[in-house]
Amino acid sequence: MSIKNTIKEIPGFIPLYRILKRKNNSSNNIFKKLSELSNEQLLSLMRHESHRIEKTIYNNILESKYSTYLEKWKKLNVIYQILENRGYDLNEPTIVWSRKIYDAFDKLEQDFIQKNSLPASKFAPDLAVPFIEFLRARRSVRVWAEEQPDVQELEQMAYNMIDAARWAPTSGNRQPWRFLTLIKPEEKELLTGIKENHCISAPLLIFIGMDTRLYGAFGESERSIYIDAGAAIMQMVLIANNCGLGVCWNHFADDLMLLESQNSFHQSLPEWKLKVL
Repeated sequence: MSIKNTIKEIPGFIPLYRILKRKNNSSNNIFKKLSELSNEQLLSLMRHESHRIEKTIYNNILESKYSTYLEKWKKLNVIYQILENRGYDLNEPTIVWSRKIYDAFDKLEQDFIQKNSLPASKFAPDLAVPFIEFLRARRSVRVWAEEQPDVQELEQMAYNMIDAARWAPTSGNRQPWRFLTLIKPEEKELLTGIKENHCISAPLLIFIGMDTRLYGAFGESERSIYIDAGAAIMQMVLIANNCGLGVCWNHFADDLMLLESQNSFHQSLPEWKLKVL
């Protein structure tokens, strides 16, 4: 009898072998499936799973659902491996944040939550009225002054507005926004016949698109896409208004979907289509 057959006769060997084989196949399937995702999808999934693991402490469910979140923890490691294999910069801020959660998994409250928590803000109800007055002064502007900031100033303002937008809350920490800044007059001509003249004549345009892939199977019907977009847009509007710029928020989603056959703008969108606002 061969050594191989002798080993197979050991009690419990075959069931154990089958269990290990299933686990190995499962790990390979996860790696293969995740390898099909783009970097943007992997990063969004990483943020989403890290966010869910972090929330277990706030909701006191890590112990009772340990096996479920252990699988998410393992998935994070696969994502890091794939990104590293692709040469992605692992010092990207959200990866660093995610790795801290990953490394602290078994002592999450002690080694991550407590170390990164901030003291509660001081309750200051008197600040409400001045802020409401600021909000009341905001208007949707459609007439532009003759004197405008120069291109460099507009570019810096666009950067600041986008920076403000990316700090807006999103469902599951997906951060699905994509931004396109238009300043040159020839760039804005693609809106001719689609949007009103004040959109074309505005000194600065910023398109906000939402990556539907980052919402998984519900990407085409997930209503939180519009909520997430609105939160980001409103922060952009408020910072611009605070800096003395007039702003008008215009939707573009329905126009794009209904008129895309007549619209050159949709040709610049990727195949997975962004919801554009």
